Amino acid sequence: MKTDRDVSELISKSLSGRLNARQSVEVEAAVEQNDQLRNFAKLSGMIQESISDIARRSVAGDEALAPGLSDEAKARLKKSVSSEYLRRSRSGSGLAQTLGLDGTTISGSAADIDSSRTMSSEFSFVRKLGEGGLGTVWLARDEKLKRMVAVKEMNSEAAESPRAWKRFHREAQITGHLEHPSVVPLYQFGTDTRTGQPFYAMRFVGKRTLVNAIEEYHERMEEGKDVSMDQHYLLTAFISVCQAIAYAHSRGVIHRDLKPENVALDNFGQVIVLDWGLAKISSEFESGVFGLQGVSSPADSGFGRTMAGEVIGTPLYMAPEQAAGDLDSIDERTDVYGLGAILFAMLTGAAPHQKSSSRNGQPVQIQELLKSIAENPSPSPRTYRSGVPAGLEAICQHAMERNPHSRYQSAMELSEAVQRWMAGRNERREQYGNARSEGRELRTSLQSSVRDLDRNVRFMANIPPIQELIDAMRETPEVALQACRERLSLIFKGLLRANCDFMSVSFCQVADERWRELVRVERHSSDYASVRAIPTSRLASGPLTSCMKTALDLNPEEVHVALSAECAGSREAARNKQNASILSAGVPVFDQKTEELFGFVRIEASLDRLIESEMRDRLRSTTELLVLDNDCSVILHLSRASGRNRQSEGRAMTDFLSEWPEIRQSLKNTGEFYDEQNHAIHATRVDLVPGRYSLAIVQSVAEKLTAKPNRLEACRI
Repeated sequence: MKTDRDVSELISKSLSGRLNARQSVEVEAAVEQNDQLRNFAKLSGMIQESISDIARRSVAGDEALAPGLSDEAKARLKKSVSSEYLRRSRSGSGLAQTLGLDGTTISGSAADIDSSRTMSSEFSFVRKLGEGGLGTVWLARDEKLKRMVAVKEMNSEAAESPRAWKRFHREAQITGHLEHPSVVPLYQFGTDTRTGQPFYAMRFVGKRTLVNAIEEYHERMEEGKDVSMDQHYLLTAFISVCQAIAYAHSRGVIHRDLKPENVALDNFGQVIVLDWGLAKISSEFESGVFGLQGVSSPADSGFGRTMAGEVIGTPLYMAPEQAAGDLDSIDERTDVYGLGAILFAMLTGAAPHQKSSSRNGQPVQIQELLKSIAENPSPSPRTYRSGVPAGLEAICQHAMERNPHSRYQSAMELSEAVQRWMAGRNERREQYGNARSEGRELRTSLQSSVRDLDRNVRFMANIPPIQELIDAMRETPEVALQACRERLSLIFKGLLRANCDFMSVSFCQVADERWRELVRVERHSSDYASVRAIPTSRLASGPLTSCMKTALDLNPEEVHVALSAECAGSREAARNKQNASILSAGVPVFDQKTEELFGFVRIEASLDRLIESEMRDRLRSTTELLVLDNDCSVILHLSRASGRNRQSEGRAMTDFLSEWPEIRQSLKNTGEFYDEQNHAIHATRVDLVPGRYSLAIVQSVAEKLTAKPNRLEACRI
């Protein structure tokens, strides 16, 4: 026979629905026979109903919960309510499943209560990692498993709001729901037995975030270091973030607060997406997976609205529909914009809306910033930094289109676009490396051609027929003079036939500030292989040019090299006055008997032919090539696809490349420009006459050289 105490315990259990059939029969029989037990059962039922009513009011968000109680009494009451929900969670109660406040219980099925297991955990806090409006994150030691974890604990102020409890639990629930390598794993969710505050433990991923990696990348870039591997690392991390968000979308979760601060990086290449507290759950997953049918997101219902109106997220990385507070328009494409904003920060080192957030050095009002984001076009990365790779800029702008329907339609689509760019970049990098080698070979070839000019023009000025012709003009009749001219012409013809890059060679007399040709041999204008001597009646003459005077002022066997446009006077130079792509080398000639200045020998060589043959035979990776003179004017424009473009010649380089000032400065300082970002443009300086005369060769491995017109007042290579 059971005592009254035994029956009282059974009555308490009956109120909780924990009696089996036999125990229920015993309680009913005892209550019918004893008035005291009957009154106890009635009183216990009233208390139970009161507790249940308080629980229902708490879940409904009643801010006036137990207004007359002291803080200590409130804490005890909350703890009691939490314990009751914990007990009901083991029996399958719908209300307890909604809140599920104690994660220290491992429950079996609702029908098999005896299979439940209860465990206890102990965490020792080491230091604070961060704090927000809802909770504080601590580095803690799991004393059971002897490992370091991160513990997020609800702040005492936030714990006064039932909405905060719901949001905190929801955040833990969403994080635990997303089982992906790039989503922080949740170890445990529970309630502290001393304070009654909820917490959850998760993997400790360190304090390094994508923000740190972006800052280091741009610092190294500013220092002029090779950042190709840093960029590869950032883009690989970005792809991991895209894939994690794509997985979340497949599980019905939209993050809504994507930014570099919410991406953690460990030392072994793993990328972790953090802070799912503002996440939105699609309706089908809300009821099917989370079991929260009819319960809206805490953020959407008002808690966590840190901005004006119904704005949710971080303004500097916010999509236009978020800034407008249009919650119904927020979907997966909103996260695509957030991913594009992260890529923007990688490329520029700044948040997309950084410039809009201030005016004249002063921060703008939040309402004004949100209006600007909602109404204005998304910024371009190159408005923040000019050296952004064109392909990545296009991807970023596509992801950040103002209208959601114009963006990539999924995070995976954005990820694939970046991966394709990276794959193509490896191919472009190899092509660019080849083009760079080709440019250096072309520079060497041109410098070698100038040395050949120098040697040959000095040799021609010292051959015996030169002096013979000088003597003949002074001492012999016209017949003997013609014979001397013919002998010199034969030697000049042999020189041109042996050097296919030489266009002409001539011997000129100088008197009374004028010059006239005595012998000239040149290539046929339409038959390049044909070499001919110009008849005496067609030989040219004229006043001395500045280029000729410079050559005549030199000592014997000193050579002056310049472009033919600077040494106008010959028919070839006149024909090419709009195309200064012929090198001219002149050397003074002195009468060996009188040692007086007599004239000069000049050889002209075709830059066109030299470079065109090099491009045909060696420049396999270069698609387009520009040659510039000392004053940055284009003297030769060649394209592998369309050949020579004479309309380009004589134009300023800024008509082709907006980056030309940067390229020019690099050529002046180091003699070479290396495009480590785009791997599209390579430029090298060719010192034809060191310290006095140079050319610049600009190669493109892209489809076409394009630029915004931006002429310079003055330009020297």
